[in-house]
Amino acid sequence: MKLLYFPLIFSCMLAIVSCSKDLGNYNYKDINELDIKGVLTNYMVRTGLDTLHINPTITATEEQSGSDRYEYLWILKTGSLTFDTISRERNLSYPILLNPVPYDLFYRVMDKVTGVTWTANTKITVSTAYSRGLLIMGENENGFAEAEMLSMLSDTLHIKGILSKSGLPSLREPISLVHTAGDASYIRLWAMTKTGSYFLDRATMTATTANNLGRFLFTSDEIDPQTVHPVVIAPQVRTAAGAVGSTLYRALVTVGGDVFSSVPLIMGGDFYNNPINRVASALDVRIPAAPYLLYPIGSMSSIMWYDTRNQRFLNHTSIGVSTSSTPLTDGVNDVFPWNQPVGRTLVYAENTRNTDGGSTNGNSFAIMKDTDNTSHIYKFYANGTNPAKRAAYKVKAIATDFDKASLYAFSSNRTVVFYAVGKTLYAYDYNPGFEKIYTFPELGDAEVTMVKFDTQMDHVVNSLYIATYDTASKGTLRRFRVGTNPNVVELSLQDNSTWTDMIKIKDINWRAIN
Repeated sequence: MKLLYFPLIFSCMLAIVSCSKDLGNYNYKDINELDIKGVLTNYMVRTGLDTLHINPTITATEEQSGSDRYEYLWILKTGSLTFDTISRERNLSYPILLNPVPYDLFYRVMDKVTGVTWTANTKITVSTAYSRGLLIMGENENGFAEAEMLSMLSDTLHIKGILSKSGLPSLREPISLVHTAGDASYIRLWAMTKTGSYFLDRATMTATTANNLGRFLFTSDEIDPQTVHPVVIAPQVRTAAGAVGSTLYRALVTVGGDVFSSVPLIMGGDFYNNPINRVASALDVRIPAAPYLLYPIGSMSSIMWYDTRNQRFLNHTSIGVSTSSTPLTDGVNDVFPWNQPVGRTLVYAENTRNTDGGSTNGNSFAIMKDTDNTSHIYKFYANGTNPAKRAAYKVKAIATDFDKASLYAFSSNRTVVFYAVGKTLYAYDYNPGFEKIYTFPELGDAEVTMVKFDTQMDHVVNSLYIATYDTASKGTLRRFRVGTNPNVVELSLQDNSTWTDMIKIKDINWRAIN
């Protein structure tokens, strides 16, 4: 059997000899090799504002014989087929005037002596100046509605005069500037005031008076067009990335007190049919609603609203299907009533990230007031067909001027409500048996124009935004952290979180995307 291996061994030896002789037939020579550094993997820029500067460091294994040995190309790519050479210089200095979409950028360095090309690639994320940051609504020095923005991308840019440059007429009684987020097909950016509400172009922040809700209403009700301007839109943004509590449902309240709800996916867009502020037993009677929509911030599948005519909370489920709302019933031993006793009215309402009682997606709060100015706090889970009552608190006399406040803000993480009366900011701890009141003279002598907890970017931190205003220094916005010590309410001003020379701020909201 060993003889069978001899032909195979002999063949292998011939192959080795042949290869060995062939080695002498080639001459190998090292070529000039380039190493390109200083090109990052991604750049974020704002169209119309930023210039992209990239200065690569290039090292070569051969000494350069002149500056013209290399040819440089900066090639911008978007989509699958579109290429554009934007520079032929070694270093890039490129003013950004691009649409706000992602791009690929290729840097090509060709050695004209060897014909070899060396590359370094990166990605460019282009946004508008308005793509990410705090949307701010308030008044200018003349009392007209004005909007600003703290644009927060690679740095913070204070953008002024948004409404006055928008093309809209002068408006009064500002309410809010809101980016709806959600499904990209139905995103809108609403500038809302009591004298008119209009959606803006999200890239240019411009609009005309034709950009109104009436374009999206298809109703059989006769409704005064002057009353269909939205003042509240749900759901709100709930994460720093721009997620919302529902991408399926949307609801709003108008300045006239009508409540609309919709399923844009089914409607083929952000369209609305007849308002739902009515009950099944009297479909021809529209009931005026207070300017609040109550729902769990984490997940909105139903909404509650307040009937200002009959002083009661109503519930609306089956959004997009049901054409009316449902009155709620009270039990004898309930902690508070949905249907208010004579003389008790709604003062304020707010959705939070509070989860007391198992309210996974966030409790809502309401402040009620009796005819003798006694105030009450209701806490409830505005979820589903049977909203759950969590607790009720009678506001103690130690809460100075609680009934006179114009601003309120409930902490999601503590039994504390902040409120403002003129230049004084108070914090009232309503924990039963341990009630306390606090003031904060460190805010200075300016009028408090807004207090608002962060429920959109990072609610766990318990950040409180406070806006003040005086004629000398104008508007100031500060972000504080509310301490966790249950025995005291303390405010800690956060680093790099004070902004000055602003309008008289009424509201702020987070915008995360175009």
